[in-house]
Amino acid sequence: MKVNISAVGQGGMVEVLDGSTPVLIANVGGNFYAVGGVCPHMRCRLAKGTLSGGTVTCPCHGASFDVKTGKILSWVTSMSKDLVKVSQLFGWAKDLKTYKVQVEGDFLELS
Repeated sequence: MKVNISAVGQGGMVEVLDGSTPVLIANVGGNFYAVGGVCPHMRCRLAKGTLSGGTVTCPCHGASFDVKTGKILSWVTSMSKDLVKVSQLFGWAKDLKTYKVQVEGDFLELS
C-alpha cells in the first residue's frame, strides 16, 4: 500500500485502509510508523485519539500504545488492576499489529 507523505504532518497521524482494515500511520520526529488502527478493547478508531510523542491514546477508554512497537503502554483507564490482569490473561489486552514503513520518494510504502 502506498500513501503520500504529505498526508501525515510532523507529529500527526492519519488512518488509511488496507482493504477494509484500518491502519494508523504516525509521524514521530520525521520518522513514520504504522500500526493497527483500532483499539483491541472495543474497536475504537485510534486516529480519533491523541498522539503525544510516540504514544497514541484511544479516544474511548484511554488505552495507550507505542506507535513504534505496537506494544500496550497502559490498558483501559477505568479498569481495576485485577480486571486488567484478567484482560491480559484472556488475550483481550493485546499489542497492535505493526507494519513495515519505507519511504519511496514522496510516498510511504507499507508492508
